[in-house]
Amino acid sequence: MKKKILLIPLALLLAVGLVAGCAPAPAPAPVEEEVIRWTLESAYPWGDYSMDCLPKFAARVGELSGGRLKIDTLPGGAIVPVDDTLLALGQGVFEVTTSSGGYWEGDIPVGSIEEGLAFLYRGFGTLEQLDAIMAYGLTDLYREVYDEWDAYYIGHFSYHAYPCIMSKLPIRTLDDWKGVKIRAYGPWMDFFGRLGAHATWFPGAEIYMAMKLGTIDVATYDCFGPIGFKLHEVMDYLILPPFADHAISNMLVNKDAWNALPDDLKQVFYEAYEEYAVETYFGYDEYWTAIVQQAGPLGYEVLTMPDSEVDKMKLIAAEQWEDYAVKDDYCARAVRLAKDFYGLD
Repeated sequence: MKKKILLIPLALLLAVGLVAGCAPAPAPAPVEEEVIRWTLESAYPWGDYSMDCLPKFAARVGELSGGRLKIDTLPGGAIVPVDDTLLALGQGVFEVTTSSGGYWEGDIPVGSIEEGLAFLYRGFGTLEQLDAIMAYGLTDLYREVYDEWDAYYIGHFSYHAYPCIMSKLPIRTLDDWKGVKIRAYGPWMDFFGRLGAHATWFPGAEIYMAMKLGTIDVATYDCFGPIGFKLHEVMDYLILPPFADHAISNMLVNKDAWNALPDDLKQVFYEAYEEYAVETYFGYDEYWTAIVQQAGPLGYEVLTMPDSEVDKMKLIAAEQWEDYAVKDDYCARAVRLAKDFYGLD
């Protein structure tokens, strides 16, 4: 009897062992996908419309990536001074920036052509012609340029017609520019100097006090300035027309960070960037309409220079194009591409 009692547990153990051996192995725990975290420091301050749209861009990247790519957005100067933005990007201090090529004119002369010389980008009210000239060869050229700074050129976005000229003085003719103290930047300092003005640069956030104190007579910025920066409170005139149908900014990514990004996340980033570029352009379009139509209630007058005077300024702009073309090989190539695109000699 005792022997049978011992055999029964042994049989049970064998049966349990066989069942256990046939059961499927437990599923491995799911591997959590890596979350990539980037920082974007723009060259622009809060209050600049393109800067104010960046949190939405970052949220869109997060949404499209399913949370795998997260971007924190910071205004110009948050980590490094604005003048050091491009250098810091290349060194990996942060991974993304939005900026203007004209900011880096001292080191990258073609950056001013990228941003837009007077009367360079044509096609007011549309994005199609701007996109066409960029696709004609300028985007590839700018990628070459920024690659030397360890940055990948994602692409451009337009802040519409430029500059928005906000003045305390009535300006109707070429002669009226002589001696005017004006805030401008990049190639526009040179252009207004050619018109006879005395140009200086400082960050957009400082324009209000400079106009209020009389440090400058005229400020140039994008069309967000009169309302977004409340410059309508310190200006007396809006001077038309702008001297460029488009002025462009860029979006740049640290080259190593971009190369390390999985291809599907690169596609996500591009998709969000393209949405951002369209949104900012049409947002600026609404601001242009508003600052012209609401001039009276906002407390300033709209002055439009005659075509005959603008034609004189176009001749001066043509001289500037030629002077930029001899600065270096990149500049020569950019001007040549623009002339070829427009069928100019």
